[in-house]
Amino acid sequence: MSSLNLVEQSKRSAAFAAVDKHVGPTVRVLGVGSGSTVVYAAERLLELKRLNKLHPELLCVPTSFQSKQLIVDAGLRASDLDDLPELDPGSGSFASIDVTIDGADE
Repeated sequence: MSSLNLVEQSKRSAAFAAVDKHVGPTVRVLGVGSGSTVVYAAERLLELKRLNKLHPELLCVPTSFQSKQLIVDAGLRASDLDDLPELDPGSGSFASIDVTIDGADE
């Protein structure tokens, strides 16, 4: 096994563990960081979505163009921070990010 494969396997394990520990069905708005590990976080999010283990209206707020593309490619909903929905229409109170996954391999 090459060291590159070991590094990638470690990144994948770290991303999966971060998603499994911090993203569940109660997380409505998820911040998604950038970097090489986000690929594996998006992979895990897609698996959990298919298993119906995520909030049905999960909204992902990416920190980069790369993470936005990964979110969209995984079939998840992406939003800009400035476009978060109002909690109650007309209230002026907007949703906040529940948790952010970033630097999962650090």
